[in-house]
Amino acid sequence: MNSLFRKMLLLLLLPFVQQAPAQTHWDTAVAECRQANYYDWEECRLSLYMQRYPQSQLRDVYKYCFQDYFGLEHLLTDSMATVQYIEYELNNSDTDDWRRPLFYYPLLKNNYVRVDINYVRQGVIPLETLVSAMLRSAQPANFNSEEWHNRWHSLLQLLNNSHTPKPLNYEEDYQLIEQAIKSGQYAIHHSRLFNETYRQHYRIVRRDVFERILLPLIEKHTQ
Repeated sequence: MNSLFRKMLLLLLLPFVQQAPAQTHWDTAVAECRQANYYDWEECRLSLYMQRYPQSQLRDVYKYCFQDYFGLEHLLTDSMATVQYIEYELNNSDTDDWRRPLFYYPLLKNNYVRVDINYVRQGVIPLETLVSAMLRSAQPANFNSEEWHNRWHSLLQLLNNSHTPKPLNYEEDYQLIEQAIKSGQYAIHHSRLFNETYRQHYRIVRRDVFERILLPLIEKHTQ
């Protein structure tokens, strides 16, 4: 597919992605660009991620990729502590955070879903149900430093080869991520810029668990 056609197709898709009132339409946009063979699957998702979150630093893109490969960053064993932590976050965040559109969207390979905890605040998803879904999603991560390092670099190639703007703070975050992987500290927090710009409050749930337990509650709420 030539470069001109790629750019024309991106211009057609971009309004759809930007104007969606919530991020529940993420997969629809992915399906359209995949059907047109505009990207391969992962390059498409990386491109859509940067379109929706242009203030992302490289560490935020890394986190997006990492979460879908390894799921929850910690194996959950204490449901009460998990409930208390979410309650604290709900009660101590800025009220403007809860005025933003509700969202849920799949991560890079569609293994996991980011779920807005505002669904709990609005009574769409009971807190205990969300925690149950998280517990069902938790599993020991099988980390392989070399394998994940190679995988991350292949994703960087897709990101750099695409027509997507490069993430912010690229060089500094690149070095930070390299050091983190080499030291075995794979998980990295969102950048301050991302947190201050998008103010997202979400939890990670495995896709099959999300579709079985949480999605029916969300769809019932939107009917």
